[in-house]
Amino acid sequence: MEAAQINALALYVGLNLLLTLMLAVNVVRHRFKGDSGDEVMLNKAVRAHGNNIEYVPITLIGLALLAMTGATAQTISILGGTLVVARVSHAYGITRATVPNPFGYVGNIGTWLIMLCIAVSLIMSAVSA
Repeated sequence: MEAAQINALALYVGLNLLLTLMLAVNVVRHRFKGDSGDEVMLNKAVRAHGNNIEYVPITLIGLALLAMTGATAQTISILGGTLVVARVSHAYGITRATVPNPFGYVGNIGTWLIMLCIAVSLIMSAVSA
C-alpha cells in the first residue's frame, strides 16, 4: 500500500472509532440517569451503538483489504467518507423521537450499499488475480 492509501484508510478508521466512542458515551450517559432517566432514550442509545458495532468493523476490514488489493486513495475516501456520513445519519435517525425516521433509513441503506460495493470489489479482485 502507498502512503496515500494508508492515510485515507487511517482517516476513516479514526473517524469511525470516534463515532463509536461517542455512541458508547451516550449509552453510559443514559445509564447514569438511573430511575430518573428515560428508558426509551436508553434503548435508542443502545440500539444506535449496537447497530454501529454490527456494521462498522467488518466494513472497515473490507475497506482495508480493498486498499491492500490496490484500490486508490480516492476510492478509499469515497467509500470511507460515505460510510461515515451513513453511520452518522443512522445514529442520528435512530436516536430521534419520531419513528420511522428518514435519517435512519438513509443511513442504513447507505451502509448496505457501501458494504455491497466493497464486497463486489473484493470478490472481483480475488477472481481476477
